[in-house]
Amino acid sequence: MNTFEQLPMPPTTGLLGHVSFLKKTNIHLQLIEWTEKYGNQFRLRLGMKNVLVLSDPKLVKQVLKSRPDEFRRLKNIESVFEEAQVNGIFSAEGESWKHQRKLTEPMFQPAHLKHFYPKLKAITSRLHQRFEKLAQSGESVELVSEFKKYTVDVTSLLAFGEDFNSIEQDHTPLSAALSDVFPVVNQRCKSPIPIWRFFKTQKDKQFDISLKKVRDFVSECIEKQKQKLAENPNLKENPENMLQIMLTEQDQDSTLTDKDIISNAITILLAGEDTTANTLAWMAFLISSDNKTSQALEQELADLGDEKVLSWPIPRAPYITAIMYEAMRLKPVAPQLYLEPMKDTKIGDLNIKKGTPIFALLHASGFDSELFDSPRSFNPNRWLEKGKASFSDIQPFGSGPRLCPGRSLAIMEIKLAFHALLQSFHIEALQPPEDVVEQFAFTMSPVGFNVRLHTK
Repeated sequence: MNTFEQLPMPPTTGLLGHVSFLKKTNIHLQLIEWTEKYGNQFRLRLGMKNVLVLSDPKLVKQVLKSRPDEFRRLKNIESVFEEAQVNGIFSAEGESWKHQRKLTEPMFQPAHLKHFYPKLKAITSRLHQRFEKLAQSGESVELVSEFKKYTVDVTSLLAFGEDFNSIEQDHTPLSAALSDVFPVVNQRCKSPIPIWRFFKTQKDKQFDISLKKVRDFVSECIEKQKQKLAENPNLKENPENMLQIMLTEQDQDSTLTDKDIISNAITILLAGEDTTANTLAWMAFLISSDNKTSQALEQELADLGDEKVLSWPIPRAPYITAIMYEAMRLKPVAPQLYLEPMKDTKIGDLNIKKGTPIFALLHASGFDSELFDSPRSFNPNRWLEKGKASFSDIQPFGSGPRLCPGRSLAIMEIKLAFHALLQSFHIEALQPPEDVVEQFAFTMSPVGFNVRLHTK
């Protein structure tokens, strides 16, 4: 049995070890490449610290299911979010996380989503109209940008009660501000030295400006919802959005501060925008160069009828679902988690000391040939044939107690938006597939993917 220190390690690049690799936007691909060469457990060195890279699906699940009591995100992650005053459900740990989970989870319950559906349908209809205009103009379209506008509108309405309507605007201050925040947070979470605390680059200064814009927007929404609750106390029994849920809870729990509410609201906004939009864009990318899949999809779209937006209850749509699963497997928008044990523990046969950084590769199982036939190939049919593929073998929403609370909403959005795009339009990719780059900056997105839409 190897000890942790005896695990294989890729070649380093200087005194800081593998730090330079972490700065690259394709680190998720590099880690998969190293997994294939060094196995499902190997070491990295970040400065003086050894890091365990873990890709064995069973061991990754073991670690995720042991949160939040035995494992947590790296302490540096919570400190970065706390410093930015956005330490909400995503980054909080321990009792704080348990408390915040209770605050945010009611928003994603089936009954609330059903109540919200008419508004979600209206936003999806607006997206369809936007696609119609883009098809008529014949202009080049960056789909990930269009989907981000959609997800921002859905999230802001569900969480804040604000119909931001970014879909019908070419440029919105909020969307621009969000695009500045995510990459910097990602960079800071991975940085072994908090240089920005001693010297601020232009990007750091812009981050501060953009984060203030987002915080001001959320603060204004909170004041509006406080006023609505004061004018209509019945909303405390039947809240319309997340802010009303949290403000009602604040009346009963004096330990819940406005800072807590703002932090969770911003977290929901950030997470709700990027992850779903990138998955939708990757789905469109994968089918854009696959005629066989496109033809099978056309048959399902025809079976679903002529309506531009799917009605409630949202149909199962097995082929759209299969494309979604396959995109989540091949192009996972959250490919890895950075964790550490809260006490000395054992992972498999390895003894791991408290505080040891662990890179859990959520995406590695998707490329495991023991779990998926021809894992590098795009094949939605694997999800339709019994025994061929299991969704439990990929972890796009995490696993265990900290499973993403917004997964049901995300799947609803994906089905609705993907149907709204493909029901009425053909996608013409404007570049070969190999020119589209995977860029990992907190979430993994397609860079260079542009299309032209054609009305069917």
